[in-house]
Amino acid sequence: MIKQIYSLIQYDEAVKTMAAGADNIGLVPMQHGGVPAHRVPLDRVHKIFDEAKRRGVTSVAIMLTNDPQEMIDIAEKVQPDILHIAGDGYAADAEFAKRLKAVAPHTELMQAVLVDNESAIDRAKHFEDFVDYILLDSGLAHDTGIGASGETHDWNIDAKIVQEVKVPVIEAGGLGPDNVAAAIEKIRSYGVDSLTKTSIKYEGGNMEKDIDKVKAFCQNADAAAEKLGL
Repeated sequence: MIKQIYSLIQYDEAVKTMAAGADNIGLVPMQHGGVPAHRVPLDRVHKIFDEAKRRGVTSVAIMLTNDPQEMIDIAEKVQPDILHIAGDGYAADAEFAKRLKAVAPHTELMQAVLVDNESAIDRAKHFEDFVDYILLDSGLAHDTGIGASGETHDWNIDAKIVQEVKVPVIEAGGLGPDNVAAAIEKIRSYGVDSLTKTSIKYEGGNMEKDIDKVKAFCQNADAAAEKLGL
C-alpha cells in the first residue's frame, strides 16, 4: 500500500516524513498557483527530491497552476518521479502527456479527479489511456485546486472507479490515522494520500507535518493492507 504524504515545505520535515514511513512525498514547486506559503523554492525542491531519491522514496511535484507550459517548464527543471496535475482549470490530455515525456522522460503523470457524484467514474476513465495514476479527491478551491479540503466523499464511487479503470488509483480526501484503514477496506486502492489530517496549520496559510500523525497514518495503512492481502 503506497502511502503518499502532501504538502512538504521544509527540508527537515520532509526527511522526518520519509523516515516516518511515507512512500511518496509531494510538494508544490514555486509556481503561479496554490497558497503562497506552500510554494517551495526550486533549490529546496532539488534538495528534498535528491534526498528522496537517495532513500528510495517517490517524489511528486504538485501542479496547482492552470498553465500547461508552466507545468512543462517545472517538470523539465525539477525532473520529479511524478507530476501531479491538480489545478481546477486544466486537465491532462494525450498531447500534454507526450510533451511531458519529451522533457522529462522518467517522470510519470498523475491526474486528480474531483469526486462529487457518479459522473466522476466516466471522468476518471477518460484519463486512463494517457496517465500513469489517477488521484481521487474532494473539494474544489481557487487556491488549492482539486483537493486540500480535509473532507471525505462517497467512497462507493471510488470503489467503482478502482474496479473500472486500468491504471493505479490513489485515494485522497480527508484521510488520516483515524479512517485510513476503513478507506482501504472499502476502496482497495493502490495508495492512500494525506495532507490536512497529518498537518499542523498556522495563521497565514503556514503549516508543517505532524510527524506522529504521519507515522500513525502509515502504520495503520500498512496494517489494513496486510490484513486484506493487498
